Amino acid sequence: MIDLSHIKPVPGVYIFKDAHGHILYVGKAVNLVRRVKQYLQKENTLSPKTVLLISQMYSVSTIETTSEFDALLLEAKLIGQYKPKYNSIAKDDKSPLYVCLTLSEALPRVLYLRGKQLGATKIHKQDRVFGPFQSSRVARQLMHDLRRSVPYCTQKRRNGSACFYTHLGLCSPCPSSIAKLPQNKTLTHQYRQNIFRLKDILSGNAPVVMKKMEREMNQLANRNAFEQAEIKKQQIQALYQLFSRHYDVSFYTDRPDAMILMGKRQLDALAQILDIPIPHRIECVDISNTGGALATGSLVVAQDGILDTSAYRRFRIRTLTSPNDVGMIEEVVLRRFTHSEWPKPDLLIIDGGKPQLSRALAVLWRMNIGVSVISLAKRREEIYTPKGRISLPLTSPALHLVQRLRDEAHRFALSYHRKLRNTRAFVTINRT
Repeated sequence: MIDLSHIKPVPGVYIFKDAHGHILYVGKAVNLVRRVKQYLQKENTLSPKTVLLISQMYSVSTIETTSEFDALLLEAKLIGQYKPKYNSIAKDDKSPLYVCLTLSEALPRVLYLRGKQLGATKIHKQDRVFGPFQSSRVARQLMHDLRRSVPYCTQKRRNGSACFYTHLGLCSPCPSSIAKLPQNKTLTHQYRQNIFRLKDILSGNAPVVMKKMEREMNQLANRNAFEQAEIKKQQIQALYQLFSRHYDVSFYTDRPDAMILMGKRQLDALAQILDIPIPHRIECVDISNTGGALATGSLVVAQDGILDTSAYRRFRIRTLTSPNDVGMIEEVVLRRFTHSEWPKPDLLIIDGGKPQLSRALAVLWRMNIGVSVISLAKRREEIYTPKGRISLPLTSPALHLVQRLRDEAHRFALSYHRKLRNTRAFVTINRT
């Protein structure tokens, strides 16, 4: 019988070894003793691979960490160092994910590389590679969450055109637009600082980074730069939030209903905050355009908190050719609710602030359609309702749900806009 008396109910990494002391498997957990006990259940509740692993396991050791965030990074480091047998086959031979910071570039990027891609990609001496991460979903979620505290870019530089994530506050300043701005030296320093802070966080030095950011926030406040200080405060809060967020991949893989339960919690929280019945069907509208040209609108749908891609819709803006997000929102909402055959949403989310919300409400009032409507402003992630403004903490499950839908609507609208731009460019080339 394997002794578990030394294992504590704390975050950390567990290491399974065989009788010869060879490492068989490395995993992470938010609660070490609970996670390890899951491996010692009745065999009929375990997968065949797990049964084989347990049959060869002789001992288990643990390394405690201060948070699950640290455990996730330590797990990746140990897997890369020891290359355990069962970590290699746990993903059905899928190549694990690595995160590469291209520090050799003047304006470094963040690259996501599979194992095979890593071998085929030129990695310079100055670049830093982190991983392997066993779950690409967990790794990408981790990096997305970090992006709210230390914005960075993942795309190749374009001439003066900021990338899509700039509008979400996840790439700021954007390397593609820095060169053409008058304060380019200051912005270059700011961007490189973000990247090196990201490196420090992924290296396990997040507390040092947070102390620096808190010092900067206080300095901004002392200079009466309260708006910048507030932005810095939100970045710090987002970073603190990482240390309490759930990144346990087994939470999802071992329990097929986990995503449904998480969506239900978010829906319950949103309904309570907005004081409405639980919104089983939520629709979110967004606009994408370049100076008003080839403007597109998107409609994404979530059913019981789960994205329903089969219900997504795209709209080519017909009535406007100049930049006018408010007017474009009006057109998309009008056209969407002209389709009475489509299921009626319990909640409509508009990307934007008070003007966009007011225009959407006006359309629905004229059409005599009763639907709960809110909007989400990009800058401070504030929710606007017909009754006023709501500022939710960054840890709010309700805010996470609204942000997820808004980000998905952004992605869907932009993909259609890019498709139209590429089509027009192709036609232009063929005509010359």
